[in-house]
Amino acid sequence: MANLKGGSLQKQAKDAFHRLEAFGKGRVGKDDHLTHSDKLAEKREMYLRDITEHFERHELDGKLNALFTQENLQSFFTERLEGLATKTQEDYYRGFSSMLKGLEEQNIHIPLHHENSGYFDETVSHLKDEAIPSPIENRYIENVETVIGNLYEDRYISGLIAETQYELGIRQSEAYELIRNPEHYINDGMVSDLIGKGNHAYEPKEISLELEQKILGYEGELIDKSTYHRDLEDYGISSHDFRFTYARDAYEEKIADGMSEQEAKLEVSEELNHKREAITDYYLSRTIEA
Repeated sequence: MANLKGGSLQKQAKDAFHRLEAFGKGRVGKDDHLTHSDKLAEKREMYLRDITEHFERHELDGKLNALFTQENLQSFFTERLEGLATKTQEDYYRGFSSMLKGLEEQNIHIPLHHENSGYFDETVSHLKDEAIPSPIENRYIENVETVIGNLYEDRYISGLIAETQYELGIRQSEAYELIRNPEHYINDGMVSDLIGKGNHAYEPKEISLELEQKILGYEGELIDKSTYHRDLEDYGISSHDFRFTYARDAYEEKIADGMSEQEAKLEVSEELNHKREAITDYYLSRTIEA
């Protein structure tokens, strides 16, 4: 096993990033943890920047990979993830773990894997065990993916409406319009020209391939809104709770990505089809961190 190259932690971080690069390389028949997409590259740049800045702040030096001990990483995660939602912390842990596995696959020595190979799985498991469910009255749906999955089982169209609301952060009426006329709004992985409250058009939004295919492939009828409301009431939620949950999750993800509170609040407000940070403050005040 080798060490990262470079005379400073910053240069070693760049070496780590380049060793993980695998753009354009096929993954058929492979099960690696290298960087195959621009989105993952952005995440890993953030992880390497975060950990390098932490070590420099605490005056730790030497080889960057040699500093990846359980003690050092635990100190880093405690500081970096303080106050963030459980789901955000879990995503960060899993993303960082994948990056370290990728480095080890590139023959870089990672002390943590020899000290405690199950560290990340144990930490994430502990997070889930300690998570406190958010009260429904606070408008945050703690297990939103599970709720959506259950709605699909109960009535497929209710699950589809709910998933559309949550993924895109839109109102019930807007989700209905999108599902009713997808060809007007969905093109090349983007939702465009969707009109919201006050006749204001949303900025173009990315839509996952999975949800895009579900909407474009749906050939059934839309249920009336009262039926959808009753389906949601079985889980103690309302349709607008998906929008509150989207706002909280989107905000926490942006903060975890290194964005300032002001920038994150403004972006979330724009994604909700508003223009003011105060709107995001309102949504966050009506939710509770996981």
